[in-house]
Amino acid sequence: MVIISMLAAIAVPRFSNAAQAAKTSNLNATITRVSNAIEQYYAEHGRYPGYKPTTGEPHESSFVKQLTRYSDAQGDTKNTLEYPYIYGPYLRAPFSTNPLNDLNTVKVIKTPTSSFTAGSTGWIAVLDTGHFGANSPSEGWGTFGAAGGSGGDDAQNG
Repeated sequence: MVIISMLAAIAVPRFSNAAQAAKTSNLNATITRVSNAIEQYYAEHGRYPGYKPTTGEPHESSFVKQLTRYSDAQGDTKNTLEYPYIYGPYLRAPFSTNPLNDLNTVKVIKTPTSSFTAGSTGWIAVLDTGHFGANSPSEGWGTFGAAGGSGGDDAQNG
């Protein structure tokens, strides 16, 4: 029993560290992939995804639809490729899950100083700048990717 206890005491922290490293790697890969999709959308539409085409106001479901469906020049979306819905999709549906809190929802905010509740959604998207990051359950922004996937900045809930 003593030997088994000693082996467990050595092995458990290693498995725990490996699991955390896998979560971090997955988080960084997702942020990079989504940030690149956001920049591609911007290049084709002249604005970042997440604005409702009819009103121009920030809209969570518009952000996800504009990245995971075909879109026209105004940002209206459709599930099938047909004129004028010739752009995208930039990501596969369903939208990726945040490994920090297991949520795949996105909170869109207009500016980096807009407020949001830490951990209430899986992700945060800043529409004026194209930034995208994880919504950490305890800190607001977790890992925060810069527009274009060149992430690494850390930001806090504003």
